[in-house]
Amino acid sequence: MIKKIIGVLCLVAGGVMYIIGNNSSHLSELKDFFWVPLPLGILLLLIPNKKKA
Repeated sequence: MIKKIIGVLCLVAGGVMYIIGNNSSHLSELKDFFWVPLPLGILLLLIPNKKKA
């Protein structure tokens, strides 16, 4: 469950970085590096959860 939450937070962080970097000229490096948290978020969402038997 925690993997899914962190995965969604990574995707949201990438989107927020893109939006903030797009609107502000002082924070344009956020737009340049918005893709950095995306692979981790995708990876965490695709990893299946192991259930203890």
